[in-house]
Amino acid sequence: MANEPQSHRGDGGGLSAVGRRELLRGAAVVAGGVVLGGLFQPAPSLAAPVIYNPFSGYPITDGWQEHLDRGSAGGVDFAMPVGTNLPACGAGTISNIPNNGTAGHTVTINHSDGYRSQYLHLSQFLLANGTSVASGAIVGRSGGAAGAPGSGSSTGPHLHWHMIDPAGRRINPLTYVNPTPPLDLWKDDMRLIQSTNRGIALIGPGYFRQLSNNEEVTAAVALAGNPLIGNDRQFDLWRSIAFDGQVKAPS
Repeated sequence: MANEPQSHRGDGGGLSAVGRRELLRGAAVVAGGVVLGGLFQPAPSLAAPVIYNPFSGYPITDGWQEHLDRGSAGGVDFAMPVGTNLPACGAGTISNIPNNGTAGHTVTINHSDGYRSQYLHLSQFLLANGTSVASGAIVGRSGGAAGAPGSGSSTGPHLHWHMIDPAGRRINPLTYVNPTPPLDLWKDDMRLIQSTNRGIALIGPGYFRQLSNNEEVTAAVALAGNPLIGNDRQFDLWRSIAFDGQVKAPS
């Protein structure tokens, strides 16, 4: 596998970038299938991986277009303190690349059908190469402090995230991630979860939706009742359970 060098402020990776129009799929993707016209359809045998955004609670300091404008092959940077746990954006197997040029410590999540996600500038790897992970599993800890081991050319604490398609082209994960299906897709099987730093989310069998405004929260409470409140670790565990196709939260 070719390494994917990446700089915080001006990377020049050799991969071509793919924009939103090339990635439109015309349906909301959920675990095990797609939503077409409000009906759940089984996924094809070669379905692309289900991806979600585990970093929606962190501010974006450099977007995809900003990376392209300065000659980068693309990426999205999220501000976060050094040592922040990094959940897997989708199921797959782990490949660690220590000291990956300007990218610094890089963890790759190898998804189904040749898709990959890469997190750059890590301060710590947590899993051995070849480890299988579910969505939401913690795969490393963020870094990026200037001059720190594993930071590469990063100039400040943050996480860089991009995806790579089976053709080797870097793609914007935020145009690929699971679009939000209807709130009531699974009705009685939905649960609300909440923690201090993760916010509030609606989960179901193979379903995760981060709630972003009061209207969504009000609708979700009417659907699923008051949220299960826990710490951030419990939130990440409940999210992982949801992606495994379960909805019962641990006691």
